[in-house]
Parts: sequence; C-alpha cells; structure tokens
Amino acid sequence: MRRIALTLVLLAATALTAATVAYASAQFTQTSNITLTAKKAGKPTGFKASLLSADPGAVQPQGLKTLTITFPAGTKFNFKSRAIAVCKAGDTEIVATLGSACKAKSVIGSGTAVANGAPVIPAIPEKAKAFAGKNEIVFLLTPAGSAGQTLVLHGKVSGNKVTTQVPVINAGGLNVVITALDLTIKTIGQGKNAFVTAGKCTGGKFAVKSAFAYQTGATQTITSSSSCSK
Repeated sequence: MRRIALTLVLLAATALTAATVAYASAQFTQTSNITLTAKKAGKPTGFKASLLSADPGAVQPQGLKTLTITFPAGTKFNFKSRAIAVCKAGDTEIVATLGSACKAKSVIGSGTAVANGAPVIPAIPEKAKAFAGKNEIVFLLTPAGSAGQTLVLHGKVSGNKVTTQVPVINAGGLNVVITALDLTIKTIGQGKNAFVTAGKCTGGKFAVKSAFAYQTGATQTITSSSSCSK
C-alpha cells in the first residue's frame, strides 16, 4: 500500500500543480514579496520573488490558477537583447533534458520551490530555474529529493506584466499544490542591451502588484515594494 501511495505522489508531482477538492479555510494566508534590484528608474534590473501560501485549517492550501505580476509602469523586458539567448526548445525537450536543451545564455535566474502533496507527503522540495523564452519567462521545476518530477510553466510577458497559468492535476485522487517559490532573476546587460529595465519610481518606491486567482474562484492582490530614486 505504501508503494502505491508513493506512486500516486510521483504521478501528481509530474505536474506539481494546484488542485483542491475544497475551498480555503478562514486560516488561508498568501504572501508575496517581489523587489527590484535596481535603485534607480531607467536602470538595468533583476528582481527577487518570494511567494508563500499556507492554510492550517485545511489539508492543503487552495491551488493557484493564474498569477499576474505587474511591475512599475515603464518596466521593459527586452527579449531581443544580445546579452541573452532565447530558449527555443519545447516543453517535452526541456523536461527530458532537465533544461540542458536551452542554451546556457538563456538562463536568467534560479531558486527553489515547495509543493504540498498532503496527506501523503506534505512538503515536496524542488529546484527552480528560469529561462528567457519567446516573449516569455520559462520556469522549470525539478526534484530536489526522491519525490517529485519536472514541471514547465510559462510566464507570458506583455508590457510590464508577467502572467503565468498553473494547470490542474489530480492523479488517482491525489492533489498537489505549489505552496512556495523563491526565485532570483539576474541583472543582465546594460543600456539598450539590458534584459530588464526598471520602470517608474513613485514616492521613493518601486511598487509591484501580484494578482492571484485560485482554482476555487477566489482572488486577491498583494502589493510589495522596494526603495528607489528617479
């Protein structure tokens, strides 16, 4: 029986996505802290993202469906920058090669993630890597331990917004929910060749909005900021 349960976990973790069978309890919490590394508007920048959900009143937190991150007005993503390479590999090839199908120059960031496979495995650690795609950021999650497999997500970039869809998975009745992501996107390139250029500094702050839409139908928006000057 234990082997069967573990097999179900691995099948669900193949997608490491959000799926819930009940609405969040009143104890559900979501945090989001996204900060730019630049200190001045109009300068090349990277950014750091730290996302965490928890729900002590439920078996697992509600699953994420869509995350839309809105950077300061005027923030620019330059996928034609000579400082990067665009990964042209498809999801199947990226998964099969654990990301090596993408050129090293396409790697723009890295970090960690955690998925919740409760009640069988409450915490599944993952490694995270980000690649420059065609007008998108491609996120790759790979196992950091014995459980879990790979997942590719696409953060579509439009202007100063990055929108990531998280598909639903339910394998053999087992739900897996991504509960944490800590990711650092590097500062790459200079001037017109910068991959990301910081937008407007308002009131001494770079304000970043994170709009969460969950599989349950619930939504919320969280604003985080970092200090800056014009």
